[in-house]
Amino acid sequence: MSIMVLMAALTFTSCGSDDNKKDEPEQPKDKTVKYVMTAQFDQALLDICDITANYKDASGKNAQEKVTSTTWTKTINPTSLPIQMGVNFVYTAKEDKLTQDKYSFSAVLTHVGQAFGGTPRQSSETLMMCSGQTKERIIELFNKRSQYTYGMYIDTDGTITEKAPTF
Repeated sequence: MSIMVLMAALTFTSCGSDDNKKDEPEQPKDKTVKYVMTAQFDQALLDICDITANYKDASGKNAQEKVTSTTWTKTINPTSLPIQMGVNFVYTAKEDKLTQDKYSFSAVLTHVGQAFGGTPRQSSETLMMCSGQTKERIIELFNKRSQYTYGMYIDTDGTITEKAPTF
């Protein structure tokens, strides 16, 4: 009988403590968060305007740089979450270069957010598409399109939603 009591006691005794495992969410092994913006501009557009890219840097602060080639790419690795990422392009006409009767060009933006090794969230936008437009219409379009912003919000859990920032 004492052997049965001893066996029962050993059966219900644990060597480790499961009490130390609290109901904490499992942290992702991959802590990488990345936001990549790539814009393609026709050379015809760069010939008639200056383009400035206003964007959010890794800390979420405003930054800017001049677009100097047909492809502009910026990769941001945020330093903390949540964070609002995004870009706004400002188009300034080169009045002395607007000498034709009609203009045709296009520009597109692809931006991709990825957090914790999850599925990337991608969005593509047409920034501008013009075919046979007059100088007056081009200047009007530059003014209008300079107000557009594009972006994504990355939450602390890695959830990514499309949301344009303010600059």
